[in-house]
Amino acid sequence: MEKRWTNKNVDLPLLTSQIGNFFKERDFEAIKGETPTGYQILAEGSPYFRLEGHVSVTIEGKPDDFFVKLELCGGEKKHSLTPIVLTTMFLGGYFLIRRLRSEEDWMTLEKEFWRYLDNVMLYLSNSVEDFTCSSK
Repeated sequence: MEKRWTNKNVDLPLLTSQIGNFFKERDFEAIKGETPTGYQILAEGSPYFRLEGHVSVTIEGKPDDFFVKLELCGGEKKHSLTPIVLTTMFLGGYFLIRRLRSEEDWMTLEKEFWRYLDNVMLYLSNSVEDFTCSSK
C-alpha cells in the first residue's frame, strides 16, 4: 500500500527515524538507509508479527510532496485454491495455518502502521524550516 502527502513540508529524515521507532517498539530488527531517491527501512523478525518475508518501507519525494510505500517482500503471495487444497491434504494444514497467520498478522501490522503514521504526520507537519526568507 502507498500513501502520498502534499503541502506538509515534512523533515523526511526525521520521518524515517519515526518509522524506524515504530518497528523497534514492536521488536522488529530494522535497518534504515538512504537510497538515491529517498529512504528505505527493512524490518523482520518480530516475535509478535509472524510474517512470511520482511517488511519494506520506502519514502521518496520532497518535503512538500512525498509518498510512503509499505509492502511485505519475500513471502509467498499465492492466492489460488490449488495450493491450499494440496497443502491441507498432504501436510495436515501446517503450512496453511502458518500462511493464514502471516496474512492476519500482516493486515494487523498494516492497520497499526498507517494509524501510527497519520498521528506522526500531525506532529511533523511543517517540520522543515524555510531558510529562503531572510530575517529583518
